[in-house]
Amino acid sequence: MRQPQAVRAGLIGGAVVLYLGAVGMLERFSERSIIVGLIRFNLVVMMAAFFVFALFAYRRATGEANTSLGTGITAGTVAGVTTGVVVIILSLLVDAGVDVRSMFLRISPAFFEAITLGTNPYLGLVILAVIGAVMGAAAGGFRRLQPTPRTIVITVVGTVLLLGLGARLFIPMLQGLGIPTAWLYRSDALTILGAVIVSVLAVVIRLYLQRKGGFRKALTEVPGVTPSNVRPILFALGAIAVLAAPWIGKQFVADVLGTVGLYILLGLGLNIVVGYAGLLDLGYVAFFAVGAYTVALLTARSSSMVGATIFDLAPEPLTNFWVALPITLVVAVVIGILIGAPVLRLRGDYLAIVTLGFGEIIRVLILSDWLKPIFGGPQGITEVADVPAFGADTNDPRVLYYLIIAFALISLFIAGRLKNSRVGRAWAAMREDEDIAEGMGVSVIKYKLLAFAMGAAVGCLGGAFFPAKLGVANPGSFTLLVSINVLAVVVLGGMGSIPGVIVGSAILVGLPELLREFGEYRLHIYGAILVMIMILKPEGLIPDRRRALELHAEEPHESVGPLTAAATPGVQ
Repeated sequence: MRQPQAVRAGLIGGAVVLYLGAVGMLERFSERSIIVGLIRFNLVVMMAAFFVFALFAYRRATGEANTSLGTGITAGTVAGVTTGVVVIILSLLVDAGVDVRSMFLRISPAFFEAITLGTNPYLGLVILAVIGAVMGAAAGGFRRLQPTPRTIVITVVGTVLLLGLGARLFIPMLQGLGIPTAWLYRSDALTILGAVIVSVLAVVIRLYLQRKGGFRKALTEVPGVTPSNVRPILFALGAIAVLAAPWIGKQFVADVLGTVGLYILLGLGLNIVVGYAGLLDLGYVAFFAVGAYTVALLTARSSSMVGATIFDLAPEPLTNFWVALPITLVVAVVIGILIGAPVLRLRGDYLAIVTLGFGEIIRVLILSDWLKPIFGGPQGITEVADVPAFGADTNDPRVLYYLIIAFALISLFIAGRLKNSRVGRAWAAMREDEDIAEGMGVSVIKYKLLAFAMGAAVGCLGGAFFPAKLGVANPGSFTLLVSINVLAVVVLGGMGSIPGVIVGSAILVGLPELLREFGEYRLHIYGAILVMIMILKPEGLIPDRRRALELHAEEPHESVGPLTAAATPGVQ
């Protein structure tokens, strides 16, 4: 056992907690309860930091399974003591009259209260050290748990956090189903009784499904369900859930789900470019903007296409959404080819930089005074018409949600068919080794242009619905951050994986929408999630089988033991 590794991990853990406090995250998180009167969000974040870095200390200290609990306890205690000592030093500096806030604006009384859990700094040092030691021991115990107890722990923690953080989503949905919520929630947080009941229920369901071999096999025990029809039944259940969710919850739920649907469309388009063809595109926001502004120009009453301005609206727009949509697709495909053509010979980082430049060029052109008469400059294009939906009111987020989901399903079908087609196999060959693919007769230029064109066509659908959803196309919505968010969705879910795009959108878009009061810390949360995923599961949450094999192809050789080495060809 290497205690220096534990100390190092503990120091990093303490520094992370102090950073979260210094930027104001712990102060804001202390306003949100997970369990009423028992656990606040800031305590959960601190415990998670101590636990993760103690677990990291175990993994780095030794590869043996019987690592001493002292490794994690040391790491956790050092993390807690480091945090507490720095807090005491800051407190003494404040008492001595040093203007700490001139250097660190967030070092306020609320900072000390949040990081010491409402106690004084000296008692807080003891509490933080104890919490660190306990979480360090918990990390060691977690590594030693058998599969069943580990499943129970993960289920309980995951259920409590999901229901506690998602209170604003689940409360209206339960009320929509006619289920009373007083026993489960109070003041947007779980009650102690509710947390116990749902945790026990979740554990019972999880263990039952595990004993039956999974949800599919358990479903086959229902009368009338057989292995041959279980897949259509699962699809039908999923469809019912997707269709019913906006009506069970309030309009807020439909609005959140609609935003997730937009990012599913964007993610599917970028997944074709990055996941299928292996072309790293950091300027994907360009296609999002092209779709939005094309629809806005054709359907807005303030559009220059009808000779109107933002101050002088035309009686009617040029056309409606359904006429504008195919035109938008054609424009997006053309733009995709124009962007793809200059970068045909570029690869890797060079391709990423050039596409990043194209994305910024589109944004600057939209903002420029030269094109202001067309695109409206910083004000954008307002008064974008609603989507005609057979007489339904598309100002209702639920109606627009169904339209977005319908096009997302069409895109899912197209993406799935492309993946398993001759084109998809050509993209896979090109992604794995472009030179060999070209030597085998794959037209790299043609398939690169096709990838950019298909990615642009799918991505522009998200852009087309965006101004219809908000009623305006504004350049502030098409920044580099959009490209980063969509790429993060694809990477988190698993590059090349269609289900991964859906899961990534739900986590990176849906969850922050439920935690809008912490919106200023979205990038911090994004960064932490992506770092953890890249370290623990680099292939993504739901990886594509081929991509997972590529990433883990060398793992069996890395862990070859003396007995297996003799039986493995080529391993001495």
